[in-house]
Amino acid sequence: MLNRTTLCLILPWMLLSCRSVKSVVAAVEVKPSSFLPNAAKLTEDRKRSPFLGNWWNPNARVQKAAEKVKKIYIAPVISDHLRPMRQKLSKLEFSQERRAQKVVQLADYAHEKFTHAFKSAKTPRFTLVDAPAKDAMTLKLSILEWEPNTLTGLAAREALDLVTLPMVGDLLAKPARGQIAIEGMIIEPKTRKSWFEFADKEEAKTLLLFFPQELFASGQAKFAIREWARQLVKLMSTPSDVKVRDSLPFQIIAF
Repeated sequence: MLNRTTLCLILPWMLLSCRSVKSVVAAVEVKPSSFLPNAAKLTEDRKRSPFLGNWWNPNARVQKAAEKVKKIYIAPVISDHLRPMRQKLSKLEFSQERRAQKVVQLADYAHEKFTHAFKSAKTPRFTLVDAPAKDAMTLKLSILEWEPNTLTGLAAREALDLVTLPMVGDLLAKPARGQIAIEGMIIEPKTRKSWFEFADKEEAKTLLLFFPQELFASGQAKFAIREWARQLVKLMSTPSDVKVRDSLPFQIIAF
């Protein structure tokens, strides 16, 4: 009864403003790298975008040229600016070599999922093309940070849940959560200028139930990548007065 009462109190609060939970309460922040030409100008835009950092080119010439572009090319995802692991548990379970190999796989996965998202969009602004073109935008993506899911971190969070309440382990054992950060930009072909830049970071969601995602090193990262792809496509395909919502800070089902 106590557990159910606690969940009933917590869930409505989380649902009220999941955007605020992500950027303020959860203290998730992202600092873009030199990969983005306008990294220092990125700002949070809760009225429109789910991403922590956003920058739209204010230049009228670039904006006018961008309005005419109807195609987009997705470049291979890179990890050249990947930052070192910071979590102790990640360092304990993953060597730099093992992590580097998995990051390459994550980059390929990200390219696949962003490609799929643009291809399957119901009302797409852009038609996807397979190669760079003079009349196509270029989407460039970079994996900036990655802290893998760890079995020791999972065990620590589950142990806290057993001696306290459900979800307490996720809330208190923040350093034991998987995390990933991404940055990206869309290049306008005529001016060859950056039209839109973004950066975002996600950590493992608070789980209401235990599911297989937590058992795989890249489970959290792959979920975040799928969400980013969906969100970017929606941001590009909807009017400027439509808010693209972020995913909830918890999951009932996690695959």
